[in-house]
Amino acid sequence: MKHDSSDLRVKRTLKCIRDAFYDLIMEKDFSQISITELTQRADINRKTFYLHYSSLDDLVEEIEQEFVDELLASLANNATHLDVAGCISVFYHYMDEGSPIQRKLLCDPDYYFFYSKVSQDILDSEFFQKFYVITEHPALVRSYCVGITSMFRTWYMEGRKIPLEELIDYAGKLMVQGYDGIKKFK
Repeated sequence: MKHDSSDLRVKRTLKCIRDAFYDLIMEKDFSQISITELTQRADINRKTFYLHYSSLDDLVEEIEQEFVDELLASLANNATHLDVAGCISVFYHYMDEGSPIQRKLLCDPDYYFFYSKVSQDILDSEFFQKFYVITEHPALVRSYCVGITSMFRTWYMEGRKIPLEELIDYAGKLMVQGYDGIKKFK
């Protein structure tokens, strides 16, 4: 559900809902969060929540779409020019420099559903379709791209044992050198 109200009360309510939800995400798994707990934390009643969202899933979908829009805007220039290494660098920096809530939602195994949906939407975007159509087996290239995003998650969850720039270089080499070998037109 998109919220474009200019009413300050609505904006404040939506911020309270979002802040309370983020606090709960940092404390527990999504399946353990209830609307009752969220509304108590946000200091609103359930009716108010339901004026803005039909469910917690609706709130999550809104947050997922915001992440996708943000990431696609960040990746736009590199994706337009089919710059695979550039996309990896932008994505990894976005993830590393993001907020703790972004990293939690995109890296924590308890929130894999969130990462999966965001990744799917990005890889299904018009920008990324251009990467696939110049290969003989687009579905395989797409799954390889999922592996690149998974590399960041693994690096992060294992405690960032190598410097970010080394990870970016390594992932870029894996992707680009492998990708160049399968393009139809070289």
